[in-house]
Amino acid sequence: MKKKANRTKPIPLTFYVTEDHAETIRRKAASAGMDLTKYLTICAVGKEIVHIDGLNAFTRALKQQGANLNQLATLANMGRISSANIGDTYALYLEIHKLLKEILERKV
Repeated sequence: MKKKANRTKPIPLTFYVTEDHAETIRRKAASAGMDLTKYLTICAVGKEIVHIDGLNAFTRALKQQGANLNQLATLANMGRISSANIGDTYALYLEIHKLLKEILERKV
């Protein structure tokens, strides 16, 4: 079989399934947010697929909070602010860390 030079995965595999199985596989790939090739490859090599709805939005919001905290640190280092009460923020970050750890340790 001739390989295309610009492909990172040049070996095609073909197999046959029933209509029901094909639909199930497509649905599972879509629910995991993956294309069919990526989904089947990950399943076949024995890797675990974990998809958590809403995690992208959560991560974006957490990054924004981190940026805000960084801005406060920069202002403090510049001497533009002398103190900030971040006790509540610290407690919130500890809770977020705890929840994320629980999510990551969960078996899907």
